Amino acid sequence: MATLLSAKEAASFQMGRGDSRNLVGPSTGAQDITLNYSVFQPGEEFPQHFHDGSADIFIVLEGGVSVRQGEVYTPIEAGEFAYVPSPEVHGTVNTSGAEATLISFQVPPDLALYRGERDPSQTGSTPRPPANHRTAVRIDELASGEQAEQSAALGWQPANPATGTPEMRLEYFELEQGGMVEAQASQDREAVWFVWAGEVTITSGGDTFRAGRHDGAFIPPGEAQTVSNDRHELARLIRCQAM
Repeated sequence: MATLLSAKEAASFQMGRGDSRNLVGPSTGAQDITLNYSVFQPGEEFPQHFHDGSADIFIVLEGGVSVRQGEVYTPIEAGEFAYVPSPEVHGTVNTSGAEATLISFQVPPDLALYRGERDPSQTGSTPRPPANHRTAVRIDELASGEQAEQSAALGWQPANPATGTPEMRLEYFELEQGGMVEAQASQDREAVWFVWAGEVTITSGGDTFRAGRHDGAFIPPGEAQTVSNDRHELARLIRCQAM
């Protein structure tokens, strides 16, 4: 059964400074994928860490941050994403001078993150990349890669197994009024929708619900999805499918 989740009501978890919340994960019934939501004030940091067997994609919705790897800082702005394979050391720092809002998807879930075992303030040490490290982090725009156009709807697939993200497929959609997107069911893997802007109707597995700005929808295996926009405001949506 699909589940609607709100960023405002999601459970917080401790990782450095900033407001970080978990919308989708094992605590909400997911096994393949997580969705986290974070707001950082200027100077706040999601400290450097790594995942033993999980990959991340994090996306800047508002403002900007820098991806930190040791003393290397790479800026990333609203509308861009970073793909971080395991076991790449990474963190984010708000160096923009303004509030920054991000979401991140992780496949498969790293439970140690939510237990505080990745937080240097709890472990007493901060991991660092090795000397002469060549990063495997990929930074790109959401509106990139394979593009599809339907009536009143645009879609992009900026990351998928064929382009170097074997753990997940990332899709980005812009729906004008009357726009609709259909996604096929995966028989054995979960997916997540996130509403970046606007308000849409999501139908999955016979259930229909309204999702607004910064709401997420967890989709279990076996359920096809239809998302439609009946409002004047442009709807911007992000979908991540575990592979």
